[in-house]
Amino acid sequence: MPVAQTIDTRELVLSFFPPEKRTSTDVQSLASLLEGFFGAEDLSDRIDAFIQLRAWTTRREPSPSEDGRSRLETFLSLMESRSELRWRFQQGVRQILSEIHAVDWFAEAGLHPREGLWSEVVRRVTERILPSAREDSTLSKLVLRLYPTPEAIERLVQLPDETFERTARVLSPVDDVGAWSKQREDLTQAFQLLAVHVAGLGLSPGLRGRSHRYPIEDSPFYQLQQATVELVRQNGATSALAAWRGLMQRVRGELQYAHAGMEVAGVSTALVFDMSTIEHALSRMESIAVVLFVMEPHEYIQAVKQLLNDVMNSYRDDLSLRALFRENTALLARKVVEHTGKAGEHYIANSPSEYRAILRASLGGGFVTVLTAALKMRIVGAHLPPFVEAMAAGTNFAVSFLILQHFHLALATKQPSVTAAAFAGIVRTTYGQERLEKLAEFISRITRSQLGSAVGNLIAVSLGCLVFARIWAGVFARPYLELTSAEHVYHTLDPLKSGTMLFAALTGVILWVSALAGGWAENFAAFNRIPAAIAEHPLGRRVGHKRMRRSAEIFDANVSGWVTSIVLGYLLGFVPALGEFFGIPLDVRHVTLSTGTLALAAASLGRDWLYRGWFVQTLYGIAVIFVLNLGVSFSIAAAVGMKAYGVSRREQFELLRYTLKSFLKSPRRFLLPPRAQP
Repeated sequence: MPVAQTIDTRELVLSFFPPEKRTSTDVQSLASLLEGFFGAEDLSDRIDAFIQLRAWTTRREPSPSEDGRSRLETFLSLMESRSELRWRFQQGVRQILSEIHAVDWFAEAGLHPREGLWSEVVRRVTERILPSAREDSTLSKLVLRLYPTPEAIERLVQLPDETFERTARVLSPVDDVGAWSKQREDLTQAFQLLAVHVAGLGLSPGLRGRSHRYPIEDSPFYQLQQATVELVRQNGATSALAAWRGLMQRVRGELQYAHAGMEVAGVSTALVFDMSTIEHALSRMESIAVVLFVMEPHEYIQAVKQLLNDVMNSYRDDLSLRALFRENTALLARKVVEHTGKAGEHYIANSPSEYRAILRASLGGGFVTVLTAALKMRIVGAHLPPFVEAMAAGTNFAVSFLILQHFHLALATKQPSVTAAAFAGIVRTTYGQERLEKLAEFISRITRSQLGSAVGNLIAVSLGCLVFARIWAGVFARPYLELTSAEHVYHTLDPLKSGTMLFAALTGVILWVSALAGGWAENFAAFNRIPAAIAEHPLGRRVGHKRMRRSAEIFDANVSGWVTSIVLGYLLGFVPALGEFFGIPLDVRHVTLSTGTLALAAASLGRDWLYRGWFVQTLYGIAVIFVLNLGVSFSIAAAVGMKAYGVSRREQFELLRYTLKSFLKSPRRFLLPPRAQP
């Protein structure tokens, strides 16, 4: 650059500041940065200088011009007041814009094809250690250097509209159409690529099988791509824009229909990923359409901010390991809760008659658990090898739970974890105050139903075990449990002097895992159409097609409950053995089973147990076990449901606060049977 021009640049910059500020380091630094930007000879040097200028405007120190003004405002005022500086700066920016490519950035950021988890981990780790040699002409590389953190992106999109517009005017004259022509063309190309991406995913076999049975040419996914091309061809004509927006609504309607189809046809992680990608792509297309074809200033600025926020954060997430694991856990959560299980709903009391039905089922469940608890104590007392003991205990529990399933009996704390789909349904379809009210009401129904179920279980199992022990003593002339075994039961149920609280919480996790296994099995059966395969099996020619169809109906109605019962039984049996294998003191505490063993121990000790203070301690232990079994299993199920639909932590705390407030305001609806409706 000629020396005269360098002197002009420095003089123009210094003349903007008060005389006492012109010798400051900040002002001299700004002048040097502008000189470097104007004198850059190639794209790489020009981008480096531009990034240094941007860094100057974001420093935390006070502005060198006057107190109270940000550095960005100072820079904008300098450019607005010195037309020669502004012209040179805009020419430099125009040079950058003319050589930068942005199609891939707008069309692919956050919308990459689904890869295997570990292959994607390897790619992102490699990218961090040895970044790929991207060209300087890619917009993604420039933006990542300009806004390297989420906080920097947040500061950009939170700029007041007036400041944002001033920044755009300083970067390039608004009335200079040619300055942004390449970016506009790239954005148009990305707009059409997104439409092709949506059409490809929407017409994939998995999603097409859950959508309406349209001919391909009548599918809204296909027609959206055609309408996008027409919208670009007509340069945003009002009629074309209206038709395009109508097709966007039809595509969203198909996505909702596909969500409903998952209730019947099952769901896979890949399908959930594809539907999430379509929703993301549609949102980006709407922002691009406003940027390209809507000229109202306020709406335009908001759309530009929304588009930049989306693309910049999505691109950062494409490089982040944390974002990768967050995305995959969210996909897994969606898979868990999208498919509503058939089990669990009838364990929530909405009326006095339903509450009485739960109470009757719980009384029956308590009586069945008498034999389960008695056999458990015999198995433990036999001192079998750890694996054999775990296998025998697990089989005992599993058979008991299957009997409960077959006769439609209830076991307290088993049901909350299988109601995750109903909970997630409320999260998915409601917002704001309506969501808070419906979720608080749902939690109150779960709580009072489970309290009623626990009361029925505990009354039945306590009385049943006492009667069983009395009959045993009368027949065999000795107590069912030896004195040492009975005392051991009391010590293990002490909530303060044993690991009861930890073991009860662990049992809550086991309850949730078993429900998760049941939901997975039901989803697997639905997705792979196993009931239909059973009904149409060639074996029907021998045993009768009617019998095979009946078998398919029984399988479809019970597969979730069967798998839940078997997994729960063997987990309860094997966890103590697993702890012994690793040398960790692990055990399980289920409220109904623990109450049964307590009643057997009490019958063996007689009245002596009342005089040692054990009675109160063990009652506390039973109460703690019930709260932790119920609280942990339901909390995990609820957390998964909220994770699946992106409920923020702030909203989760708001729900907790609202629920506690509702409980304090009306404890009755959380604890007592529902009142009859007039």
